[in-house]
Amino acid sequence: MFYRLIAALILGALLPLAFAPWQWSVLAILVPCGLIFLWQYSRSVSEATAIGFLFGLTFFATGVYWIYYSIYTYGHSPLWLAYFLMILLCAVLALFPAVVGLLLRIITIRAWLRYLCLYPSLWALLEGVRAIIGSGFPWLSLGYSQTNTALAGLAPFIGVYGLSWLCVFMSGLLFVAYHNKQCSLRIIPLVAIALIYGLGYTTQQIHWGVEKPPLLSVALIQGNVTQGIKWDPSRLANNIEHYLDLTQDYLGTDFIIWPEAAIPTDIRYIQATLDHMDTVLKNQNSHLLTGIIDSQENNQDYNALILLGQSHGLYRKRHLVPFGEYLPMQSWLSPLLRYWQLPNSSLSVGPTTQAALIVNEVTVAPFICYEIIFPGLVRQSLPAAELLVTISDDAWFGDSPALSQHMQMAQMRSIEMARPQLFVSNSGITAIINHKGVIQKQLPIDEARVLTGTVMPHQGLTPFIYYGSWPVWIVSILSLLLALGFKIKKN
Repeated sequence: MFYRLIAALILGALLPLAFAPWQWSVLAILVPCGLIFLWQYSRSVSEATAIGFLFGLTFFATGVYWIYYSIYTYGHSPLWLAYFLMILLCAVLALFPAVVGLLLRIITIRAWLRYLCLYPSLWALLEGVRAIIGSGFPWLSLGYSQTNTALAGLAPFIGVYGLSWLCVFMSGLLFVAYHNKQCSLRIIPLVAIALIYGLGYTTQQIHWGVEKPPLLSVALIQGNVTQGIKWDPSRLANNIEHYLDLTQDYLGTDFIIWPEAAIPTDIRYIQATLDHMDTVLKNQNSHLLTGIIDSQENNQDYNALILLGQSHGLYRKRHLVPFGEYLPMQSWLSPLLRYWQLPNSSLSVGPTTQAALIVNEVTVAPFICYEIIFPGLVRQSLPAAELLVTISDDAWFGDSPALSQHMQMAQMRSIEMARPQLFVSNSGITAIINHKGVIQKQLPIDEARVLTGTVMPHQGLTPFIYYGSWPVWIVSILSLLLALGFKIKKN
């Protein structure tokens, strides 16, 4: 038992390497396969549950350790408290693979049915639940690891959770191939894996949708303003001037974008500055989109963005970051945060339905930071949107894998929706992503730079835009019912 628990810890620590920036994508198949062996030979329900929990603990601890940066470095909490809160989050997230281990153990059915039907269905369903509970935290969903593999060709059909299902299904196929006593039959699961990759490669050649002119020239402004300076009221004028200086040489570009909260104050406080910027942009036939704070007289504050220049628009963030932008269970947790002297925001949720942004007759779907990691939220803007735009500020997490992981999830949204995307971050990564999810150009992190280029909008439907993740949920639920049906029949 001891060795199996140690192996679970090691497997959990290895799995983040399947994601960006390392992208050892094959680990997304091999690691879940390794878990099968541990669960198959576990001796009790409690051991199987412990294997899942320990695996999840190291998986999330090594995959999202960067959360402590924002708590300690920018939240100015004690180091012990930052680590405690990070470990607490990882322990909560580890409950999900623990549930997988528990159910695989107590549902006693044939091994091939358990690992080809039940296992991938449980994994995908619990990833979906993880994206829903509270405000959701779908970070490190297994399917994201396949962004740069042949399996990405299936994303316009089944989305990221469908790719998670497939990865775990192929793990089961590997186990069945190894476990089959007849050598002649071992080849069948391996052929099935080859066929899945072949199907993915074939579907990658499909060109979803069509180009929708005009071609837009873009200038993405990466200001690289440190958090200590950015949120200092006395530096506001200097910070705006910094962005204006970076933008000056690119006036006349169709679409200029500043990152999230590039103007970290209320619209009303700098209306004169915005009016002046608007006039200059109109004279240059340009559009400027920038992050800003939008405060209302009823004490509602929004993380927002505005569009200035040739056309105007306002968007308020719809999916807030728990603890960062709002406090869940406020009546319970506020006293604790005051005691620990932790800062917290109380932003409001933007309206579900908001007017589209239009740039040179192109319909733009805007998203602020955290929102791009939710496929259902992005899908709400489709098929009307012809271009995705994400503004972010990942400087809260230092020079950590969070930056590459965030970018990888944004790439997956472009693949699912067959839409190009402009991803603009304060300190990086800032990039132009095409409708296949391929990064065409990007800036180095931690530098004040401007990324220029062109982007061709796209329109049309993918199966995922039409159906969303529902086929995955239906197949997973039916697989779960099938497994339970076999168990009942056997009993």
